[in-house]
Amino acid sequence: MKVGIIQIYSEENKEENLRKALEYSEKVISEGAELLLLPELFNFHSSKGIREDYIKNAEDDNGLTIRELLKLAKKNNVIFIAGSIAEKADETLYNTSYVISKDGILGKYRKIHLFKYEDIDESKIFSPGKDPIVVDCLGTKIGLTICFDLRFPEIFRIEALMGAEILINVAAFLEKTGRAHWMPLLRARAIENQVFLLAANQSYHEGAQRRYYGHSCIIDPWGRCLARANEKEGFLIADIDIGMVENIRSKMPLLKLMAFDIKKR
Repeated sequence: MKVGIIQIYSEENKEENLRKALEYSEKVISEGAELLLLPELFNFHSSKGIREDYIKNAEDDNGLTIRELLKLAKKNNVIFIAGSIAEKADETLYNTSYVISKDGILGKYRKIHLFKYEDIDESKIFSPGKDPIVVDCLGTKIGLTICFDLRFPEIFRIEALMGAEILINVAAFLEKTGRAHWMPLLRARAIENQVFLLAANQSYHEGAQRRYYGHSCIIDPWGRCLARANEKEGFLIADIDIGMVENIRSKMPLLKLMAFDIKKR
């Protein structure tokens, strides 16, 4: 399977963000990618984290962003892990990642763990999701997570037990925390669940109020980094062999050896 990861910096100009995302998607598709990833909140990102800004730019399943990606998916027969967008469902606002194919929306994941660090508190903007998800596409089971979920290994393990062979993390991971924790956490989640870990992060932007780390990457089930971006906008592509997951799990069957009956003392 050929995977393409798009790393962009999103601002408050939704039209420009979407144009840029579509432009990079076309480039990645031209390189032969079958599965494309975009970062968290790729179509709109409020610089001050104001809920009202997200409400104004929120979409539902039939919104402009989903429609535009669906057009590309149909035209090129590819799968999008559509980063995440602000999703409005009735009066509730979620941070939601969509899986889009030529046949429509295959599934969506609403971010469960809402980020809190220093003056940032996503719980003042979004409501948390409740359910992990694993989607069948391209003959592979793919589990979704968003950014801060990365610090909670339980959701990754649950999705691995649900059959995931690829785990996704779409992110707006800050530069400060990213330098210390981004790669160690990604490698750990790949190694402990024996999966391919695909991570799409927002890029670094000089002068921005919030600076992101970039370094989107593809990690194999042994913890090796197959491809890694720098901090700038761009994309990366790699071929992954899903057969590697079963090969490693057969040699070291971690998921089968879990001691489920451990009790807290």
